This record gives sequence, structure tokens and C-alpha cells, in this order.
Amino acid sequence: MSVYQRKNSPYFAYDFCFKGQRYFGSTSVSTKAEAEEIERAIRTEASRSFHFGGAKKRPVMSLDEAFGRYWDEAAKDFAQPKNDLSRMKAITKILQKDTPFHQIDDDAVSKLISRLRGISSKTRLGHLISNSTINRYVECLRRVWRRAAKTWKIEVGDEPDWGKLLLREQAERVRELSKAEEKALFIHLRTDFHPMVRFALMAGMRLHNVVALTWSQVDLDNRTINIRLKSKMPGGRPHSIPLTSAMAKLLEECLEEHPTYVFTYVCEKSRGKRKKGERYPFTQNGWRKSWATALTAAKIVDFRFHDIRHTAATRTLRATGNIKAVKEMLGHNDIATTNRYAHVTSDDVRAAMEKAQSRTIPAAKATDSTTR
Repeated sequence: MSVYQRKNSPYFAYDFCFKGQRYFGSTSVSTKAEAEEIERAIRTEASRSFHFGGAKKRPVMSLDEAFGRYWDEAAKDFAQPKNDLSRMKAITKILQKDTPFHQIDDDAVSKLISRLRGISSKTRLGHLISNSTINRYVECLRRVWRRAAKTWKIEVGDEPDWGKLLLREQAERVRELSKAEEKALFIHLRTDFHPMVRFALMAGMRLHNVVALTWSQVDLDNRTINIRLKSKMPGGRPHSIPLTSAMAKLLEECLEEHPTYVFTYVCEKSRGKRKKGERYPFTQNGWRKSWATALTAAKIVDFRFHDIRHTAATRTLRATGNIKAVKEMLGHNDIATTNRYAHVTSDDVRAAMEKAQSRTIPAAKATDSTTR
């Protein structure tokens, strides 16, 4: 059928091939009869262009249709599909879903950035969205734009100057949880949260991999965990993490707590289907209030859950000096990425300087005594 109505759209679309050329896009009408009439006109124009020459017109698509197609062809198979889905929904709301895709130019992207800058982030307790977060929205739009231009070959207009539009991001953060901070954190953190956080400190796993970890991903006999990492591969890139004795013991202590999920919390107040005293799996954001309360009580400032991953990487590197082992632990493709996580502290620099000077200073003293 060459005329159809897309899901979640009031307008009919057309999609047909003529002499090896595909024609598709929105008719911008909401009745099938009108859509069929428009589709016949497009077919007539395609035939006229083929037989009598003239430049072939590229099909036109709305922003909403482009996002829908990108979701079907690519984004839904990403390791974290909900990230791009939420971004596309926000972009569609700001730029209007019926906007022709070829009108996505520098001005439209600037409008998007301006609107995003004024939106408070609920997940960050009312703080404004950071430049790096806004850039993730722009990069999502850029991926769709380039797919539309190179793969779908629809009408896209001039490509926005993405490099100039992207916002300047803050310098790389260097944040590691100190031993004193770690002790204070666990004093004030809910005890049912301890296994999840302790495991993250040992494994260096990302938040979404920790909270979503299921027993089907854990192989206690072979001492491994099998997870999926962020990737363009369908479902994410597979990655295996070896279990140390301490990690295996921690997991064994959680075995009887939930049949599906490894890490769970105890419900403190009955609400809806949840019952007080029962265990439930963590959601992506449901634990944040308790986490923020513990950090405040422990007087730990400027610390994110993702910094636990930095901490695990830095501690492992400091203990072993093996950057390649840390790379494999974190599941990075490029060791340059690992270098951003495994920071050295001033104590590390001081120790290196002391070691170097201990070898050179005595020799300098010996020279002085000989001169005298």
C-alpha cells in the first residue's frame, strides 16, 4: 500500500518506487482520499520528470516522521534506547513535529539550544541543564540529519554548522571518592543500598548496568558477569567482567533477595502495588533522593554516582599500574578513553617525584663533598 497513516501521526504518508527511484514522505493531510490524490500527483510528476527530463525532486519528510524512521531503523536497538527516545520527544516538542525536515537549519538548532537552556532538569533537583547535556540533544539531531541526507536521501537543505552550534563544555572533572568519604558515605547511606554501591566501587560499572543487573547475566560458577555496553550494535556491545572473590561473595549474599534482579531496595512505605518491607528492583532514578540525602549528611560535595566508576578505575590503576587491565575492566574500545577515567592525584605525583629525587639527590651530595 503506497498511502498509509503512520503510528502516532494524524497525517497520511506516501511511499512508492518509480523506475528505481523511491518517493516517500508526508502528504500533510489527514484523510485517505486527499492523501491518494496527492500521491497520484506526485506519481505524475515523477513520470513527467523521467520522460521529459528535469531535476528529480527529493522526497519531503516532517521532523516527526524522520524521528519515527530513525527510531525504527537504528535507535531502538541501541544499548540505551530510552536516551535518544526522550531527546527526540523533547526536540519534537520544541521545534514542532510537523516542521519539514529541510527547515532544520542553524536557526532551528539555535532555537532548540536556547529553549533547552531555560529548562530545569528534574533529575538534578532544579538545576539548569548543563552544556554537555544540551550537546547530547544536538548530537542526537545531528545523527538523524546525516542519516536523512546520506541514507534516506530526502530533502534536507543546507547542513547546520554543528561545530559552531555545540556549546563549550566544562573541563574534565577529576573526582575520586577518598577513603574517608567512602566511610562517611556508608555510615549515612541506607543499608539496603550498600550492596549496589559497594559492587559499583569494585566493578567500575556504569549506573544503568548496575541497577539493571539480572541473575541471568551472572555466572557464579565461572566467575563472570555478561553485560551490554553503549554501542551502535543492536542491543549494545557484549562485555564480560571477571568476578573477584569479594565481588562473588557480595553477589552470593544477594541471591535470596529477588528472583530476577541482583540489587534491590526495601520498600519503606506501602504505595500502590508496592508493599512495605518487600524488596523491589531499583529504577534508573528512583534511588536518587536517598543518595543525595546520604551525600549531604556525609558532607561529600561535587560527587556523582558516575564518579564511582572513576574511583574504581583510579584505584585499580594505582594498585597495578596496568592501564590495559583497567581498559578491559571498563570495557573501553580506546585506551585514550580509559586515560580520562584513571586520574592521578597530587599524592601520586608527589610519590613519583620523591622516587625520582631519591635517586638523583644522593649523587649530587657526593659530588659536593668531593669538590670540597
